[in-house]
Amino acid sequence: MDILIAEDDRVSALILQRALEKMGYSVIVARDGGEAWRLVNGGGIGLVVSDWMMPEVDGLELCRRIRGRIDTVYTYVILLTSRDSRNDRLEGLEAGADDFLSKPLDAGELVARLNVARRILGMQDLLRAHATQLAELQVALERQNALLAERASTDGLTGLGNRRHFDETLASAYSFAVRHDQPLSLVLLDVDHFKLFNDTFGHQSGDDVLRALADTLRSRTRGHDFVARYGGEEFALILPGTGSSQALSFCERIRSSIEGRRWTHRSVTASFGVTTTTQPAQNLVELLRQADKALYRSKAEGRNRVAHFDEDMTVSVTAIVEKCESALEPEYRLGCLDRLREA
Repeated sequence: MDILIAEDDRVSALILQRALEKMGYSVIVARDGGEAWRLVNGGGIGLVVSDWMMPEVDGLELCRRIRGRIDTVYTYVILLTSRDSRNDRLEGLEAGADDFLSKPLDAGELVARLNVARRILGMQDLLRAHATQLAELQVALERQNALLAERASTDGLTGLGNRRHFDETLASAYSFAVRHDQPLSLVLLDVDHFKLFNDTFGHQSGDDVLRALADTLRSRTRGHDFVARYGGEEFALILPGTGSSQALSFCERIRSSIEGRRWTHRSVTASFGVTTTTQPAQNLVELLRQADKALYRSKAEGRNRVAHFDEDMTVSVTAIVEKCESALEPEYRLGCLDRLREA
C-alpha cells in the first residue's frame, strides 16, 4: 500500500521514508499538512503518517479533514508525536487518529504499528471484496428472477404473453375500463383449418406459421395493446380505449395482412371474433363468452373474416346452423341443432 508521510522536518521525514522503503512500502512525502490534504484528496492513499505539529494544517486538522470526507475507502492515520499525556492522546483520537508513533522514532514500534494498520486495512479490503461479490450476486439474482418471471408469463413458441399473463392483463384492463368509463375491445382469432395444415405439412411447419402469425400481430398492434397466445392455434388481443368500429377496422387490417402474406406451403387465413365492453359493463366471463361466440360466427359464416358480437348473434348463428343441418343425412340431423344451440 502507498504510505503518505506528512512531516515538515526534512530530517525526520527522510529517516521515516527510508525506514518505510526498507520495509517494502511505497512512500510519498508531503512537506506540510496542506500538501498532505491535497494528496489524500487525489486518492490512492491507504495510510497517513503525520506529524502532530506542522504549519498551516497540523496533524489534528489533517485528521479532521480526512474523517470529514465521504469515501468508501478508509484512510488509516497514525500521528507522529512526542506528546504522551492522556489528554493529548484523547484529543488525537477525538480528531480521528487511529494510532500514535512516538518521537524519536523507534524501528520496532514502527513495525508493530504498521502491522496493526495492515491487518485493519486488509480486513477492510476483504470486506469490500465481499461486498462487491454480494452486489454482483444480487444483480445476477435479480436478472435470474426477471428471466423466470418472463418465462412464467411468456409463451415459449411465439414469445407472446401466455394464457396466465393474458388472464392477469385482461382483468386489469377490464377493471380500468370500468372505473374510467372507457371502451375495451377483446379479440379472439383462430388459424383456419390448422389441424389440416399440421397433418399435411407437419407440426414443425405448423409452428413456423404460429411464429409468423405472432410476428404479424406484434408488429400491427399498438404499444398499449396486449397480444397473447390463447391456446393451440388461437390468439387473443386486448385493445384498451378501443370502440367496436375501431376494433373491427383494426382486425380487418390484420386479417387482410395475414391473408396477403406469402406463406411457404399454402395460403393461411384466420377468423376473428370481437366484443366490446358496454354499460352496464359485462363481467369478464361474459366478455370472453361473447368474443368466443363472435369467433364461432366467423367460422360458421365461412372463416377468414371478422365478426363482432351483438345480441342478435344467436339468431343469425342458428340460421346458419339450420342451413348446415339441412345438408346432413337424416340419421345425423336428429338433435344436432339442439345440441349446437345448447353449446
